[in-house]
Amino acid sequence: MKTPEFGRLTRRRFLQGLGLSVGLGWGYTGRAWANVAAPWPTFRGNAAHTAAVGGQGRLGVPRVKWTFGARDLVESSPAVGDIDGDGRAEVVVGSHDKNVYALDGKTGAQRWQFLTGNWVFSSPAMGDIDGDGRVEVVVGSHDKNVYALDGKTGALRWKAALRSRVASSPLIGDFDGDGQVEVAVGAERLYVLEGRTGKTKWSFFLDFPATSSPAAADLDGDGKQELVVGSLDQHVYALDAAGDLRWKFNSLGDMDATSPALADLDGDGRIEVVFGSSKRGIFALDGQSGQQKWHVPISDQKRIKSSPAVADVDGDGQREVFIGTNENLVYSLSASGKILWRFSAKRFVESSPAVGDVDGDGQLEVVVGSHDGQVYVLDAKTGQQCWAFAVPSNGVVFSSPALADVDGDGVLEILVGTNASQLLVLG
Repeated sequence: MKTPEFGRLTRRRFLQGLGLSVGLGWGYTGRAWANVAAPWPTFRGNAAHTAAVGGQGRLGVPRVKWTFGARDLVESSPAVGDIDGDGRAEVVVGSHDKNVYALDGKTGAQRWQFLTGNWVFSSPAMGDIDGDGRVEVVVGSHDKNVYALDGKTGALRWKAALRSRVASSPLIGDFDGDGQVEVAVGAERLYVLEGRTGKTKWSFFLDFPATSSPAAADLDGDGKQELVVGSLDQHVYALDAAGDLRWKFNSLGDMDATSPALADLDGDGRIEVVFGSSKRGIFALDGQSGQQKWHVPISDQKRIKSSPAVADVDGDGQREVFIGTNENLVYSLSASGKILWRFSAKRFVESSPAVGDVDGDGQLEVVVGSHDGQVYVLDAKTGQQCWAFAVPSNGVVFSSPALADVDGDGVLEILVGTNASQLLVLG
């Protein structure tokens, strides 16, 4: 399947090109992203967390276009978009050095930084959250706060104090269709905050905190978004836009950092919820009822921190699922849960895959990092390694790659953080 250039796509054509139903890719049509040219504006690239993009790259032989050095681990995953209205992309990422950084997409030069009170493992989200026509950056910190920052200057717009550390990545959107943008984020509860003020609009109590990041889609066709999130209490929750529980599913394994993806896998017009559960395996649930559709077990006592990516890689109308595990494996699964291939890294795969045509051959590739210090590009149909890039200083790659045109040259780059305290852009 050849994916057309991102910049030429309408929203409908973009989603159809990835084999997704309209209404799934962004998760909403509201104002949150209306004023930001955002090829990768949030964790996993879109509100449904499919981590699949249009456009093409030219990464037959990768090279480092630029690097940015933080002062500690970069396990946060980058977001990409025009946050200051100058028509050029910026990259925003957090670090264990307690800072959030905004960088020039073309050069990597620092635009601004914002100091929080603790690690920033959370991945930023960007959008117009208060309706003023300017883009904000929203991010959580282990200091138990969620911050909304001015996209142009990095100045604090508001701070929401929660009751536990915020490792979850925020999601922004008008989930209930009232014309106002909200921010959804996990902590000891699932919170939905007012975009204008940061005040809690509603919260849902979890037995244990959510380090998982919420995804959003209209699961039941009623025109409103549902929010889906995993928890350390071993459950996956689906909540309606008012905060009422639609269903919960007990996977019997915790969801630490792994987040659900929402997509119509089998083309039946109903959305599935796909996720990984530590020591248990990979699940697909019916999005409307929460009933299990299939389960692929993994080796005993192995963890899953990777989040699934979803894309139709062969144009057959069925969506494939890609996810890493601490078996040192990347899995490709069919829409029915059949194992299509497994790729073996040398160490844990806790990074979450992204899917796109990174080498410009008209076919999709899977991009993922590993604790073995490599960024792998795999043929999405076969699992064969196209190439691997060894990050400097043998750094663990926990951060999940983003695929975006960061420098305005019309082709995709790969952006990924490392535990050698760097953000890398490969082009």
